[in-house]
Amino acid sequence: MSTRQHIRGRPLYAVSILALVLLGVWQVMAQPARGRIIANVVVTEQMDRTELGVEFTFPVRYMRHFPEDYGDTIEIQLKPVVVSEIDADLLQYRESIRLPETGAVPLLDISYEGDLPGGPYLTVRFHAPVAFAVKQGTDFRSLTITVFNNNASSD
Repeated sequence: MSTRQHIRGRPLYAVSILALVLLGVWQVMAQPARGRIIANVVVTEQMDRTELGVEFTFPVRYMRHFPEDYGDTIEIQLKPVVVSEIDADLLQYRESIRLPETGAVPLLDISYEGDLPGGPYLTVRFHAPVAFAVKQGTDFRSLTITVFNNNASSD
């Protein structure tokens, strides 16, 4: 009879282990994106322009940028739309991403600077001055920076 009880207990033991494993996986998946502000940068090259799609880990609103359409540095003022209480301290961080230079765009780096007065700011630096345009992404989690080739204009 003790053998029979032992066999009956195995499925319950297996289910308990499976439940613990699934609970651990769920907790890892539910964690906030701690320590990251810029989720990704997508570079899309076209004939007359290159688009830099900067994706964030939380929704942001594009406020303004300087200079208007030409320079070697773009300072883009952002306003966080919704940030969880857990991630609120991320807004004060600095984060920099260095991307490989493309053939058409002399990109140096992209930095999120949350600790500047009036910020946060996204700063995009180039090795040389470029003509550009900046716009809000349709998902409010991204910005699109269009860099025009030498013979194109920022109509």
